[in-house]
Parts: sequence; C-alpha cells; structure tokens
Amino acid sequence: MIITPHAIFIHFHKSGGQFINRLLLQYVPGATRLGYHLPLSEAPGYTVSLPAFGFVRNPWDWYVSWYAFNALTPLRNPLFRITSNDGTLDFCSTIENLVRLGQPDRGSMRESLAKLLPDSRENNMGSGLTNSLIANMHEPERGYLTWLWRYMFFDGPPQRQLHFGRLEQLRTDLPALLHRFAINVSPEMSNAILAHPPVNTSPHEHYRGYYTTALQNLIAAREGEYIETFGYSF
Repeated sequence: MIITPHAIFIHFHKSGGQFINRLLLQYVPGATRLGYHLPLSEAPGYTVSLPAFGFVRNPWDWYVSWYAFNALTPLRNPLFRITSNDGTLDFCSTIENLVRLGQPDRGSMRESLAKLLPDSRENNMGSGLTNSLIANMHEPERGYLTWLWRYMFFDGPPQRQLHFGRLEQLRTDLPALLHRFAINVSPEMSNAILAHPPVNTSPHEHYRGYYTTALQNLIAAREGEYIETFGYSF
C-alpha cells in the first residue's frame, strides 16, 4: 500500500497497481510505501481518518492477465503452481481451479498451496498471501477474485471511506480520485498519468478468445457480487 498525507492506495493485484505506486511515490510529497499487496486491514492506526482507494478490473480480463503473467514463469508463483499443476494445465483448467479454490473439494489443493506460502506478509513481495490465510479459506460460493477483493478491502475493522477506480479508464479515474482527496496533480504528474506506458504487463490476446461458455458462466456466477458492484459484463 501507499500512504500519503491525504489518502491510502491499496495495491489490488493485476489492476494497474505498479503504475499507480510509481506515480504516487514520484509525484506526491510525503507518499511512502508500506509492504506490497497489503490489505487495508493492515493500515497503521495513525491513518484511521484517511480515505482509501484502489482499482479494479473486468473479472474475465483479470483472470486472463493473471494467467498470462504467471505462465511466463510458471514455477515462481505458488498459487499458479498449484492451480496449473506446475504449468501443465491449460487456461480453462487452471482458471477453473482458481475460481473454485475455496470449495470443500479443493481442500487438498489449498493444503498443498499453504505448504508453499510464507508464514507472514513481512518482506513478501509476491502475491501477499500467507499459509494461514489459504488454510482458513472457505468460500464455497464465491470465486477467488471476489474473495481476494473482499480480503484486500473489507476484512477487519469497520470500513473508512473507500473509493474505486476502474483499470479500463485509469488515466481519467486516477486524477479524478486524487482531486477528490485534495492531492495536488502537478502538470508533470498529469502528463505522466496520460503518457506513461503500462507497467508489469504480459502479452495476451483479447480476453474473450480464451473462454469456453462453461468457464465464462462459472465466473459470471461465482464473481457475481464483484460484477454487480462495478457493472462489468463479458
């Protein structure tokens, strides 16, 4: 997360977070980084009065981006290793495992994953997941993305002011959010938001081409809360 004197940015996975992290640290006076994929519940007590914000992404596109990024180095990410059987499963099989990870019948998969994850988030520059978090994961109805979104933004004490932008319109949503928090957007920062190339991307085709009808419908059903909240569609 990035803590500024005016607001907290939560780095939600595969949703433009590294791009925003760099902009905030470079252009916002007093901005500091705390951890990497830390959830809002880990924000220090002295920030309790600050609003928080994050960015989200079309869930069908999110899963394609997650798969494409991790498939480049399939043994690096424990979550990808387990859900893809060390990179041997195709996109649809891997993503179905990920979407269904919280189901009772994926218990052995969670146990195997927990053995590969660290005990704590300290110095965890990967996904930010810990073994206890996955071992206690119980989401028979929700998909992985909705579970992750709720964990990153809503677990813990009663929520502070919380705002979201959408990756699909990041270059307009980000300055609008910063203005809302009274964060000065200098001409240099404005130019960087508009012109800086995306960060930490992976090559892939348009997301629609990756899906079977069955997997498309599975995500529609399991990520329904997230989809309805942000108005996404396939």
